[in-house]
Amino acid sequence: MTGPRFSPGPSARAFMPRPRADFLVIFAVLGVTGTAAGALGPLLVTIRAEFGLTFMELGLIFSAQSLAHLVANIPAGLVADRLPARIPIALGGVGLGAGTLLMAAAPNYPLLLAGALAGGLGATFMSTGGIAYVIANADARRRGRATSRVMSGVQVGAFVGPALSGLLAAAFDWRLALIAPAVLSFGVAGAVIPLVRRKAPTQRRANAPIFTLRDLRVPWVVVPIILLSMLLTGPVTGQRWVLPLYAGDGLAFDPAAIGLAVSVMSAARAVLTFVSGNLMDRAGRGCAFYAMVLGAFGASLFFILPVGFGAFIAAGTLTSFTGLGAVLPSVLIGDRTPRAYVGRSLGVLLTVGSLVQLSVAPAAGWLLDIRGFDLMGGAMAAVITAAGIAGWWIVGDMPWKRRAPDPSEDG
Repeated sequence: MTGPRFSPGPSARAFMPRPRADFLVIFAVLGVTGTAAGALGPLLVTIRAEFGLTFMELGLIFSAQSLAHLVANIPAGLVADRLPARIPIALGGVGLGAGTLLMAAAPNYPLLLAGALAGGLGATFMSTGGIAYVIANADARRRGRATSRVMSGVQVGAFVGPALSGLLAAAFDWRLALIAPAVLSFGVAGAVIPLVRRKAPTQRRANAPIFTLRDLRVPWVVVPIILLSMLLTGPVTGQRWVLPLYAGDGLAFDPAAIGLAVSVMSAARAVLTFVSGNLMDRAGRGCAFYAMVLGAFGASLFFILPVGFGAFIAAGTLTSFTGLGAVLPSVLIGDRTPRAYVGRSLGVLLTVGSLVQLSVAPAAGWLLDIRGFDLMGGAMAAVITAAGIAGWWIVGDMPWKRRAPDPSEDG
């Protein structure tokens, strides 16, 4: 005799709906970009020693990637509005794989920077096209959870990347550690073509130009979101860049230990990014925002303390909480922007973020060269405090003043 079949209740189905196949593909795409980016962390100290770099010169590797994002984000957003998502994602996968292989084979510092630049261009088209696709096609009432779950793929990649590259570098060589994400990039470029086949959000008229200057227009509602994102990007990006250096230079960890430590912290951030959509959809966008701000502020304070293992663990743990607001600016774009403008608005948002990132790593490296981790931590705390104050008016949407998304925005 068989018992009654279990059927999940409405609340269970709402919390964990069946994932869409196309969204799973975008999750994998973003995972590959996160793997490629995270692979560099455990290798920084080794690369610095092999090429004889200062901390500031080391930071220029990340600036090269940010420059690529700066150049490509708006074109990638326009492409996302006009072409099927599989086209920019597949081409971006080829570019990311080629750039990563160039970094692995680079005999000198300039070619290392060139590989970072080429890989960054490819990653931009992958991530911008993928995120714009999800935001434009997600149900407005569940946009927060859909976006957070798909974009948590970046954090899953940030977990896999450091662990994989750290182990490969310790067992073989740092150059071999970069070949693995390159292979993944080529693989996802081929896999995405048959799996993501929906049409672009905006259909182009026959014989009309592909792009015009009017395509660069974005709604004014995007401007305060962009300004807030600028304040958030600096300290959050800086902390994730500094943590591997803290472990390698301050605590003398080897690449495998650095990779393991960063992967554990990235795993925690991935989990929090995954569940952040439920927090945003149920308690408000503001709750996710202030969880992010408090985590980043607390991590900055631990950098001010004397270098030690306990401070490293505490700073890494608090940095993980920034995952609760990692997708917030993108979700706000989806909430407040007409669907036909999502791609270009996201492109502008990410371009400004890349402009900030362009200076974050060299600036943090400069502060480390002249003083150490304490001065850098104090600067980060000041910026994140300004972001917390500005976000009170820009984000709003606290539990007592919810702004529920309008289902008609699905267009």
